[in-house]
Amino acid sequence: MGALAKKILGWFPCVRNGVASAALGHDDDEEEDRISALPDDLLRSIISLLPVKDAARTAILACRWRHLWRSTPLFLNDKDLLPSEVTRVLADHPGPFSTVEIIRCRFASHQRALAEWARLLASKGVQDLVLATVDDRVRPPVDILRCASLQRLFLGFCTFPDTAGLPRGADIFPHLHDLGMCMITISDWDLDYILACCPLLNTFAFGYNTLPNLLHLRGKKQLQCVTLWKSMLEEVAVVDAPLLERLFLLAEPCGCDGSTVMIKIASAPSLRVLGYLEPRFHSLQISENVIKPGTMRTPTTVVPGIKILAFKVNFGVLQEVNMLVAYLRCFPNIETLHIESLTEPTGRNHAEFWQEITTVECIKSHVKKVVVHEYRGDQSELEFLKFIFTSAQELQTLYALADDETFTTLAKTTDMTSKLGTLSLLAWRRDCKVMLLGPNSRNELSIQKASDLTVDDPFHW
Repeated sequence: MGALAKKILGWFPCVRNGVASAALGHDDDEEEDRISALPDDLLRSIISLLPVKDAARTAILACRWRHLWRSTPLFLNDKDLLPSEVTRVLADHPGPFSTVEIIRCRFASHQRALAEWARLLASKGVQDLVLATVDDRVRPPVDILRCASLQRLFLGFCTFPDTAGLPRGADIFPHLHDLGMCMITISDWDLDYILACCPLLNTFAFGYNTLPNLLHLRGKKQLQCVTLWKSMLEEVAVVDAPLLERLFLLAEPCGCDGSTVMIKIASAPSLRVLGYLEPRFHSLQISENVIKPGTMRTPTTVVPGIKILAFKVNFGVLQEVNMLVAYLRCFPNIETLHIESLTEPTGRNHAEFWQEITTVECIKSHVKKVVVHEYRGDQSELEFLKFIFTSAQELQTLYALADDETFTTLAKTTDMTSKLGTLSLLAWRRDCKVMLLGPNSRNELSIQKASDLTVDDPFHW
């Protein structure tokens, strides 16, 4: 057996130790090529997992192998490849291209090669494409938007292709269901255009983008998840998204002038997960109603489907806690409430405010779990939690997730009555579990987790 074939088996011990063990031979005939006797489907599966250079080289093993690499859907990652080698691989393989990841090439230095790659990708049925550069001034060729076979597309660190010459109203990506953009320079017009061209779009992730200003979700009949990760939008409008289940917002303020981000929810009957809402710079509009303190509950000021809701709030700022309560009244059926505390010790705990609050329907009748992230043990946080305990008739668990310094301080304190003791007593009377957890109990948020619909609660630690 040749050295490359042995190397292949070395990469895949499960194959080496299983059905392919006979290929190595345990008799005296070390030259017998038994691996070539394996079924084509198994060999293609092995080849598809190899680095692209080694996958292509399998064609020299024997006549039996010559057609296998070319008949195996291509997986190409440009790691350790020169631009000329990327071009050669894309040109030599007849397709289809299963996955192509081009993330290490400096596009600005290889514009001609990039144009050729885009043409080859469009003509040979690429399904998954990752295209990223280190120069956000580079604009990929428009042929990237002619890859009609795409199912998943990620663009990063570049300027969006010029769509001026593309037909309007056409489904240029009829099969695309996952779209991701990170640090992309794109206009409102182009963002609206690309979303309109993906009739089967299921998941849209948009991260670290300073443009555009507006995101309008309309006519997205298959869209289930939208993740906006630290993107400075001025307005996010859910105009018509009948299957949208999750709207994940990890926001950045638009500026230092006190401007706010408007979140508009017009038609989202399946929306189940929402957050993080931040009263300090989010405004919320439901149907035609901008939510403010004192807004009356009507059928046009509530989103009844929300089960998991997340906020970021400074409990020491009266304006923020006032808006928190106003927003809570818009979601009457919440079962899990996440609150990230932005509180810094100010001496203002607003105890009278919480004591005077009238009924909040979701807290009274539906909330089963409350999680306070970045808990510091500040009195203003405790006043809010007392309000939860005295109001929430269905509450079962409360978790306070503290950073390392806070956790150590609270663990050493002897006066627990002023920290969690009162809450524990209230919880005992209500048969509710209260837990203070340290940093080792937490996982960091990620855009992948936020966009993964198999993760029931993307805010869970």
